Amino acid sequence: MTKTKLATPPTTAIDSMFESILADIVRGTYPPGARLPAERELARSLGASRPTLREALRKLTEWRLVEPRRGSGIVVRNRRDWSIEVLPAYLRYARPLPGEASVPQLIKDLLAIRRTTIREVVLLVAPRMAPGGTDAAREAVEHAWDARGDLREFVVADFAVVRAVVEAGNFLPAVWLLNRLSGIYLDIGQSLTGSVSPPDDYIEVHNRFLDALENHEGPLAASIIEGYLTQLDAIMMAPLEVFL
Repeated sequence: MTKTKLATPPTTAIDSMFESILADIVRGTYPPGARLPAERELARSLGASRPTLREALRKLTEWRLVEPRRGSGIVVRNRRDWSIEVLPAYLRYARPLPGEASVPQLIKDLLAIRRTTIREVVLLVAPRMAPGGTDAAREAVEHAWDARGDLREFVVADFAVVRAVVEAGNFLPAVWLLNRLSGIYLDIGQSLTGSVSPPDDYIEVHNRFLDALENHEGPLAASIIEGYLTQLDAIMMAPLEVFL
């Protein structure tokens, strides 16, 4: 099958080196349990300074792809230990092994995680919503609708609706959770926008969602937003269903 085209990786010196090593790990050039080349050798082969390499290795450690081991250097960790931030790179570079989920299945699973997460967050935020607390979210809805001609921008603006709701509820842990989810989702979601056309009732549905929130009707609000996301995800996944 044709590889899903994802967002272009960043190109600063540190990010370029990070992406290069990340790609080699995800492709299996450095399989789980393998030791990365010595720092001096790796910096020389990648044409970068050792301080730049150390920063790239620090980020790889934060993403749980590698770990320093006394007497063994920097060792690649098992895939089950990796952080979810690896997912977009995995979709760019990996060839799933026999028995592992396909790329389309991984995308479908990510969208399911997003739906479930947003539903549960909405249930928790609804009782905290103050009068007028959805004003910023309503503005985000209008912006998303205005951006529907540029579907990459639409995906970003659409995600901002829920973020505005969570911020209005002063629910900081959920804001942090969405921050982590957003980078992964937006990288993948923007790559699937060729098939996305926002539903004609987008504003109507979101107004009902936000009205339910202002009335502290959490289950109703959660049901409305989950229904919308299910519809959007089905549209986004349609070109990939043949591979599932």
